[in-house]
Amino acid sequence: MTSIDQGAVRESWDRIGLWLSTRVRWVPLRPAVDPGRLEAVEASLAVSLPVDLREWWALTDVSADYWIPESFAPVSLDEALETREIWLLVAEQEGPAFDANGAPEPRFLAEFMPIAMSPGGDGLIVDLRSGGSHGAVFLWDHERWGLGVPLWDSVGSMLRDVAAALETQTSVLLRHAALGGAEATCVGEVDEQGDLNWKPAG
Repeated sequence: MTSIDQGAVRESWDRIGLWLSTRVRWVPLRPAVDPGRLEAVEASLAVSLPVDLREWWALTDVSADYWIPESFAPVSLDEALETREIWLLVAEQEGPAFDANGAPEPRFLAEFMPIAMSPGGDGLIVDLRSGGSHGAVFLWDHERWGLGVPLWDSVGSMLRDVAAALETQTSVLLRHAALGGAEATCVGEVDEQGDLNWKPAG
């Protein structure tokens, strides 16, 4: 994330939060994280958190509801770390990370950081490995495993995509689909109960 992008996370969330505040029922907020805690987590886990992820977790007014497509709610840092430990334990219990032919088996890695969860136990994770996918947001299916095509290139691009889609009532995940991703493009709709639902586009 370049210096020109500083504040983009705040701007995008403000747009999303404003849209939600006038259309959906009130929900609790996700706890914010002190910057010092983030630095301690980085040191403890020996990882580098992308700037936009650090900015995202530091925001104080983020809805804890299921507003991220397709149905994901942001998690607190404590919830993220707890989920990460559980998924790492599951990966360890699965045994060798390579099959009989020496091909890598999909496993949850220490460099993956959950940022949101679905009611069914799937997650959105940020890839903290160095390389071209550093900072990208992926779907982690707790039954299927494997990363596939990134949903978004970064937390910042996720928020920009959601903000634009809600404001204009157009589709999210268009770039993911263009790259051959398996997740369908979808449009956000608010039902009579004041819940935001993401419906397949078209």
